[in-house]
Amino acid sequence: MSVRLVQKEPHPTGITGRTVFGTLNFLTGRSKPLPDSPKIPSRRRWESLGLPANHRSKSNYQPPPITPSLPKRERAISPSPQNRKELLFHDQDQSPLFQLPSEVLDLICEHAVGNRLIHIMRRPTGGLGHEVCKLGSESSPTACREQQCRGLKLATGRYAKSNQPGESFVALLQTCRKLYIAAIRVLYETTVFDFDSLESLITLSTSTLPHRFDSIQHLSFDFRFATSHHFKEGSPASDWARWERTWRVIGSMKGLKTLRARIEWHKEDAGVVTERRWLDELIQVTGLEVFELDLPGLRKAEKRVDEGFRRAHGEWEFTVKRREGMA
Repeated sequence: MSVRLVQKEPHPTGITGRTVFGTLNFLTGRSKPLPDSPKIPSRRRWESLGLPANHRSKSNYQPPPITPSLPKRERAISPSPQNRKELLFHDQDQSPLFQLPSEVLDLICEHAVGNRLIHIMRRPTGGLGHEVCKLGSESSPTACREQQCRGLKLATGRYAKSNQPGESFVALLQTCRKLYIAAIRVLYETTVFDFDSLESLITLSTSTLPHRFDSIQHLSFDFRFATSHHFKEGSPASDWARWERTWRVIGSMKGLKTLRARIEWHKEDAGVVTERRWLDELIQVTGLEVFELDLPGLRKAEKRVDEGFRRAHGEWEFTVKRREGMA
């Protein structure tokens, strides 16, 4: 069976068009019929190319790689399926606890989960952990360091989880949803959240619900930049962008009322001029009831330079307390 290839010719209209078209056909030979061109069977065509008759061309499509599922993170509040028991759920309003005035319920929650100093730290697993301060909410950074409230700090800047039993206030939050809603607000509003690195605060700001993060009212810092390079942690000298971002995040916190920070500069970075430039980023934080900095002491000549800065540019928004010596 042969197939005749027919080339479709245009059909001019009008006397002029027909005349021109006929002349061109006569000159070019386009008007002659085309010879038959036999069609090569498929098998012979593949064999002529040196390919088997059942050859199929391979597609260039590459399927996307299979991404392994992320491990499920440990439940912070909800009980795990293994520990879940057959529970009977009743109307929560039946409890006499919820019949108390809201002010009284807040006081109970405050006594149970509030008014604590909690050290926030990074864990080796990649997330954040916390330890309730052993010395209470009025403890000083130096006392906490001596008491090792945070635990063992690894070379990565993360803290190993302590095996020692500590104070836990999560049980109240696991009681029921209604009590959780009442207690979690008190927890964020009355707790002093303490950090010892720029990374831990930024991680908390990105891993907490925005309205919860904005409800934090009290912050505390213990920045030991003299040793931060040993733990791969940022400092104003090594990571200016992170230093600036830290104070920008703090300045955006809507509910913040108090901030206390102890800062220890690296000895090679000491100098009132450099310090003044770094502290300029703190002007992003305004309107606090308490804003205190505990800074290293100054040499006699640096004190005169610092006084000149304050006369020329005015006082800071924060209160500065100088320690004895350069540490």
